[in-house]
Amino acid sequence: MVYARLASGYRAGGINYEAGIGTPSQYKPDTTKNYELGLKGDFLEHKLALDASIYYIDWKNIQLGVINPTNGVYYIANASPAKSQGLELSAESRPLAGLKIDAWVAWDDAELKQAFPSTSTIYGVSGDRLPYTSRFSANSSLQQDFPITSRVTGFVGGTLSYVGDRQGEFTSTAQRQDLPAYAKTDLRGGAKYDSWTANLFVNNIADKRGVLYGGLGAYPPWGFNFIQPRTVGLSVVKTFR
Repeated sequence: MVYARLASGYRAGGINYEAGIGTPSQYKPDTTKNYELGLKGDFLEHKLALDASIYYIDWKNIQLGVINPTNGVYYIANASPAKSQGLELSAESRPLAGLKIDAWVAWDDAELKQAFPSTSTIYGVSGDRLPYTSRFSANSSLQQDFPITSRVTGFVGGTLSYVGDRQGEFTSTAQRQDLPAYAKTDLRGGAKYDSWTANLFVNNIADKRGVLYGGLGAYPPWGFNFIQPRTVGLSVVKTFR
């Protein structure tokens, strides 16, 4: 199947309370126009499924969080227009009985199309990357199901995810917080019986400290949010039909 998609997005504006002198008392809605062209298909007698797409997003009056440098108060302002364009590819394969492999990769170029006005309290020029957007990200997952008894099915699997380097909030200068790339591995295993599933998991097995948010332009500037540390757990789920 080949498809084309045209869509629009809208986010309401609002009011900045107690933002201080020299900051806007309110901010406008921001809007997007989204263009996408894609291809989906099944191959090898449904053992392989592919989904590929290319997209372009035109973003106007982009809403950005800003910290007032005089009093440290956070507020929202409308910035220059921006764009996001990229490619996405996902695949699902079932090469053997009980084995399922999923993977996706994405490349995204999200940046300003114009410099911020000279009266702006934050700095940004055409081509600057939008906050917290990575150029490249990927994910792969594998799970093998196998019979234990006539009514119990076991499974083992794992997921590897990757997020590329990013930049933090816009600030009053050209300097911005660098957020390094990180990879995370999750493992799982368990059993299914009728409508019950028991799952023993270890998430972030290498205990990586991937940074999600914080640093320059955030509040407080010395604080950071990280991905969840190594977590071991057991879940039991019953499905009602």
